Amino acid sequence: MSYPELLINREKLAHNVRAMIKMGENAGIRIHFVTKCLQAWRPLVEVMHEAGAEYFADSRVENLKQIGDLGLSHMMVRIPMMSNASDVVRYADLSLNSDMTVIEALSDAARSIDREHGVILMVEMGDLREGFMPDEILETASRVLNLRGVWLAGIGANFNCYGGVIPEEHQLKALADMADMIRQRFNIPLPIVSGGNTGSLYLLSEGRMPEGITHLRIGEGFLIGIETSFRKRIPDLFTDVFTLRAEIVELKRKPSVPTGLIGPNSFNEIPVFEDYGQIWRAILAIGEQDTRCGTLQPADSNIRFLGSSSDHMILDVTHAVRDLKVGDILEFSPDYAALLRASTSPYVHKRLV
Repeated sequence: MSYPELLINREKLAHNVRAMIKMGENAGIRIHFVTKCLQAWRPLVEVMHEAGAEYFADSRVENLKQIGDLGLSHMMVRIPMMSNASDVVRYADLSLNSDMTVIEALSDAARSIDREHGVILMVEMGDLREGFMPDEILETASRVLNLRGVWLAGIGANFNCYGGVIPEEHQLKALADMADMIRQRFNIPLPIVSGGNTGSLYLLSEGRMPEGITHLRIGEGFLIGIETSFRKRIPDLFTDVFTLRAEIVELKRKPSVPTGLIGPNSFNEIPVFEDYGQIWRAILAIGEQDTRCGTLQPADSNIRFLGSSSDHMILDVTHAVRDLKVGDILEFSPDYAALLRASTSPYVHKRLV
């Protein structure tokens, strides 16, 4: 067995997917499941598909290619690059867009392989990441409708990312109203009104999602089982689908504060230490190149995180529940950031259980 290791509970993952699909269906909302955190690892995507997922999304063309024939729809959620427009239209039937030049490149690429690609126009609703300004949306829609090779599938908005803006009812109602305005002006169906990501789930679970929102892009919600606006658990979802395991390679009683002149550490940061006296310090063979160590939650709540370098994580195990020794394996629950780095690292071994 190789460490570090990421264990994935097959049944809990499948349960979360089924529960998320049901939650969306009850509100008339279609969900694209975002697989970028899993690097679209084929065995995991197959578990999701067997659980009923038919709509997948990712931010990397390489991952969409790996999903291949699974599902009915594949969405590109990162703004496409002009340089990879051909691959985007080949491996995705939908993409989120915020630049007309890129949309024109998608049009040319789709025409060259005799395909029609669905364009979702992102609207800037406050988070200040991507999107056309609201007063640009009618003109942009008109321009897209005059292109061949692409069709106007919908509009969408992004929240909780760059600016940390939480989606509220008034913002999503404004997005739905914009969609109605486009439908009336151009006499088109415009089926997708994408009201954000996992941060919008609190509105869905509380029954406050505005009428007219038809779509969400969900990643962290079905993986970790929490919504990202207020960090609350989503009802009926498991929060422990993933377990990260790492091996102790040194265990010694040492001071808790280094001695000598303190300068930048391996990440060019000036570390600050608390004095706990003499403690038992465990070094684990896992580091920042493998995961985000500082946000891992030890299964043993008596264990304290001290720090990490690229290859090692250091813990205070003085009050650990069990007696530890070199070679023992410790378990952790990763948050989304730690899971993203662990699941995409070639040095962390993935195993379905």
